Amino acid sequence: ACGGTKTIDADTAASKLMSSGIFAEQLEEVNTSVAEKRLSLNSDDVESCKAYAGTKAVVDEIAIIKAVSPEAAAKAAIDKHLETQKKSYSSYRPDEVPKLDNAVVITEGSSVAFVVSKDSDKAKQIVKDCLK
Repeated sequence: ACGGTKTIDADTAASKLMSSGIFAEQLEEVNTSVAEKRLSLNSDDVESCKAYAGTKAVVDEIAIIKAVSPEAAAKAAIDKHLETQKKSYSSYRPDEVPKLDNAVVITEGSSVAFVVSKDSDKAKQIVKDCLK
């Protein structure tokens, strides 16, 4: 094998994303238990989770999850969360739905990065730059 799997440096990725200007408003840090509930994650599967969200007026959010194993990685829960958000916002704020359609979900080993913003290309690049 060639050097094993990479992980996402959650602190670096979160701070670079937060200062990148790609969010409609300043996001606030969400504690792990709230993030797990929001994303329907099983807390037994989560080693660490850095999450940020805006107000209910926008869909912008960041979640960088380190699962206990690649099998426990949270991609399915995130896909479900995206579907739920699309249903909620399609009548409430339809103008926000395209951000959900272009959400960035990057899985690397047992880490998953999830970003909803107005610039998914930039978000994806920032996350990729934080793989180590």
